[in-house]
Amino acid sequence: MSKKFPDLISAEQYFHSKLFQKKDVRIVRGKGALLYDENGNEYIDCEAGHAVVNIGHSHPKYIEAVKQQLEKLVMISPSYPVDVRYKLLKRLAEITPPSLNQTFLSNSGTEAVEAAIKLALAANRDKKKPEIIAFKRAFHGRTLGSLAMTHNMKYRKPFLPWLTQNVKFASFGDIQSVKELLNKNTIAIFIELVQGEAGVYPAPYDFVKELRELCTENDILLVVDEVQTGFGRTGKMFGFEHYGIIPDAMCLAKAIAGGFPMGAMISSEELFERMLVGEHNTTYGGNPLGCAAANAVLDIIKEEKLVENAARQGKKILSNLHQLAEEERLIREVRGKGLMIGVEYRIKVKDLIRKAQEMKVFLLNAGLTIIRILPPLIINDSQVSKVLEVMHNLFL
Repeated sequence: MSKKFPDLISAEQYFHSKLFQKKDVRIVRGKGALLYDENGNEYIDCEAGHAVVNIGHSHPKYIEAVKQQLEKLVMISPSYPVDVRYKLLKRLAEITPPSLNQTFLSNSGTEAVEAAIKLALAANRDKKKPEIIAFKRAFHGRTLGSLAMTHNMKYRKPFLPWLTQNVKFASFGDIQSVKELLNKNTIAIFIELVQGEAGVYPAPYDFVKELRELCTENDILLVVDEVQTGFGRTGKMFGFEHYGIIPDAMCLAKAIAGGFPMGAMISSEELFERMLVGEHNTTYGGNPLGCAAANAVLDIIKEEKLVENAARQGKKILSNLHQLAEEERLIREVRGKGLMIGVEYRIKVKDLIRKAQEMKVFLLNAGLTIIRILPPLIINDSQVSKVLEVMHNLFL
């Protein structure tokens, strides 16, 4: 094709599917919590690939682990045991409660959620009209099963004829609304303990405790979607640790392999035994290269105390922004846990995000009026200070 383009941005936009809104900056490399454009400009990354690169960009230990695995074995069917996969599965069992001892590895968060849906269905084969309860504002993915539990109509509307009608939506934080939807056909409740895509809404503590009790009393599976909250993002290794509960299954992805596509659904041996061999499968899930990447992520999180850093830096940012909200009337609310922070404004935030980019900080929106702050957990004191300076200067 002889068509000429003025730059890479317009060239990629031409050939890429029109499902993505392209940014007007070309990023060529990253290091730690920083990104660099083609002109050498340095930006603090407060998107982290939508909470993916918790260990930061181009971590040397991560690079070395992936290089070594590339030289050994990149891909083999999950039917063949390999040391690097066994190591990851064992470590996941060690950092989760004892009942969560078996893992299905996949390629993404939405696949992890799909696996959990099928687990719940397999565990309740006696139910002729099985139903699931999810929550308003929830986001669980874009494949048809997970989309059926995603509440926002902008994602659902084009695909409504294909979506299951067996999902009901309760009000997030309202246990009575859950009880009103509960019936003999309910098999599972799916929940994000911090609703990320909706704008960073942490679940109330007592609500989560009551939800766990309700599921236990009625023999219903409680499935926690930790796709965005997992691996230190909230200042705990997993979000459910803030609430003192243990889910029946959990869904992971995003940060699990530091940018390598991977998802995981973790549950108990008892529940996995209710699925028959071949009822669910994957080609790429658990491939050796991805497992090597995930093992490196776990090493780095532990060795560099990134969970603790997320808690410390998050507390600093939240405290500062709460104070800013008292002074700035255009800020409606500040919410978050750890380094998963949402700032809701009384105005649209598109121009604010653009201004932050001009000041060399990348921020992420959630809808029209909310800014999300999701930096790599490796972010340091001076970088946090710069981010806060930019947040204070957005209206100057």
